[in-house]
Amino acid sequence: MKKLFPLLVAVIIIGLIAFTLMPKAESAPAFQLTDLNNQSISNADLNNRVTLINFWFPSCPGCVSEMPKLIKMAQDYQNKNFQIIGVAVPIDTKIRVEKYVAERQLPFRVAYDDNKIVTQKFVKTELFPTSVLINQRGEILKTFVGEPDFVQLYQQVDTELAK
Repeated sequence: MKKLFPLLVAVIIIGLIAFTLMPKAESAPAFQLTDLNNQSISNADLNNRVTLINFWFPSCPGCVSEMPKLIKMAQDYQNKNFQIIGVAVPIDTKIRVEKYVAERQLPFRVAYDDNKIVTQKFVKTELFPTSVLINQRGEILKTFVGEPDFVQLYQQVDTELAK
């Protein structure tokens, strides 16, 4: 019994160290925006939903290239606990963003971040598009700089929705 005690203590200490060193999920930063329909969007809208926040602007070639895939994704998950929120970065005017959204009939909410305060909270680069995947607990799972691999993104969203 005396020989087992030090082993048990060592296992507990190693377990505590491993638990302490495990990466902790980072909560999405507090934010508030008004979408193009004058409705508020905030952290409260993330509760209990897997969310992809997409930072983009209409004159961005990569943003325009990925937009049909985002539209399809929003449609594919429309009856599930998933949402896309578009945040237009103020490279283009709000009028240009509104025109782009209307012409393409984007099936998700879009806000215009006119002073980039929200963009700077989530995006650590000046490369766009950038998307942030958030789980149902409001924790950031992954940040995609550039267009994500949509096959892998769908798999990750499916995994989160199954939890």
